[in-house]
Amino acid sequence: MDQIVNFIGDYGFFLGMPLLFIAIVLWVFRPSAEKRYEADGNLPFYGDKKSGKSR
Repeated sequence: MDQIVNFIGDYGFFLGMPLLFIAIVLWVFRPSAEKRYEADGNLPFYGDKKSGKSR
């Protein structure tokens, strides 16, 4: 048991950071989030639709 605790104490940062990065990437690119991110990406253009301006 002490070996496991020592291993996690010594290498936890080096194992945890890549795992955290992979978890965040999977969360962002999950299929169910596409609609939300598409709507968020169009936020700057909502004012143009109301005023009738086109780019």
